[in-house]
Amino acid sequence: MDYLEIISLFVLGWVSGAESGSWACVHPVLNKLPPEQQIIIQKGLLKTFGRVMPVLMPLSFTLVITLFIGTSPKNDITFYLRLAATILMGSMMLTTILFNVPINIATSYWSDNNLSADWKKKRKRWRFFQGYRSIILVLSFVLVIISAN
Repeated sequence: MDYLEIISLFVLGWVSGAESGSWACVHPVLNKLPPEQQIIIQKGLLKTFGRVMPVLMPLSFTLVITLFIGTSPKNDITFYLRLAATILMGSMMLTTILFNVPINIATSYWSDNNLSADWKKKRKRWRFFQGYRSIILVLSFVLVIISAN
């Protein structure tokens, strides 16, 4: 295993663990709280995750792309595993940019006395795409593990 594989596994593993842990463990509890408490915690999570994920998500995607580009020959299973991981990570980045980020921006402006009329609908949409991203990240991580030499 070379350094690129080790770094890729570390970064992708951390990102997939953080995002899937948030989706599967934090948000189900958060959803049971009153709206004002949900918003306070959501804004806090945006501050903590918002410091690292804008760097680590694109970095993990870039690392997976780099692993794929450096893989040969094209008839080897490693090539196809990394191709699948690259496609999945591209899908994750696209849904992040199109769905989660705009809702995160909107959430950052909410307060308990300034909730948009459709705030529950927006948070439900965010949770759906958070689930999608989490599953895609874990699958990509598994594919990169299997493809490691």
